[in-house]
Amino acid sequence: MISAILAEALQARRSDFNARFRLAAQRYPHLDGEEVLRFIAGAVDPLVRAVHACSPEAVVDVVNVAYDCSLQLVGQRLSVDSGRFAAVPATWREVLPRAAAHVAEQPARVIPALTNAAHQLISSDSADTTRWISALADVAPQCASPDELLIAGQVLAWQCGLAHYREGVLKALQSLSVALACAVLKITPDQYETTLQRLQEDRWFDPAHHRREPLRIVRRTGAFRGFGGSFLRPPLLKSSDNGWLVQSADDYWYLVADAFGATLHRSSAEEWRAQPANEVGHVGTRLAHDGKMLDLPGAGPITSSAASVGAIACTFAHSHEIVLVALK
Repeated sequence: MISAILAEALQARRSDFNARFRLAAQRYPHLDGEEVLRFIAGAVDPLVRAVHACSPEAVVDVVNVAYDCSLQLVGQRLSVDSGRFAAVPATWREVLPRAAAHVAEQPARVIPALTNAAHQLISSDSADTTRWISALADVAPQCASPDELLIAGQVLAWQCGLAHYREGVLKALQSLSVALACAVLKITPDQYETTLQRLQEDRWFDPAHHRREPLRIVRRTGAFRGFGGSFLRPPLLKSSDNGWLVQSADDYWYLVADAFGATLHRSSAEEWRAQPANEVGHVGTRLAHDGKMLDLPGAGPITSSAASVGAIACTFAHSHEIVLVALK
């Protein structure tokens, strides 16, 4: 069942919505009318009710945008409530109603942007989408504008694993109010200046953890393709600008990592061959740097190591995993 508010909005433009469905069915062969209705009842209706509570005049525009998005999500099989794609309808149910005022102001911008953000997160092996949804739902009511909402979403996506957002987020953070930035970063106002400075200077700094031992493991990433990872064979590494190049069988990636996550982006054999090897000292399972040693047991001897952006990345003979060790 849907609310009377949504039912009235749909009925008022029933012929138009039916025509949109027919057009969408030509584009998406798997579009299912029953699934569209289920998604509208479970994910669109909570948003429409929240918008009606704060901006009744915006309901028509929100329904128009939400209906078209619903057709796309169902047609692309992104509307289900199980598996990795469950984060998409969860974002609609848990985040969008909490951001109803901003959705009402700019529905054609906010709804697709947050939906796409959820999709980006579920497409990354290292991202914690559940944490992102919860955190953004918490701070959404504190945002003063759609701009602040979307920037907060980007910052939280970075903190929840999308390491390649780092540079853009650090610039965007400064446009948030101090109160909102502190809420997103979970710090107090007296920590604001110091925290922003340390985030800029040290990509392995996490405000939630203050451990600073040298040669400490800060991230593990990568997995066998048969288990949902990217690597067909145990990978090898070379250092590169602001990250690492990775080879596995005939596949090549560029690895971006920091304290909050690690993401792999497609690279090429040409880029791999053009980059000279830059091995860090290691013997067996022991990594050596600047007179210090760190034992990395459990995955066989280290097969390659490379230093970049304040960390050493290591691969192993009997593992598809990459281990990142911070140097300070």
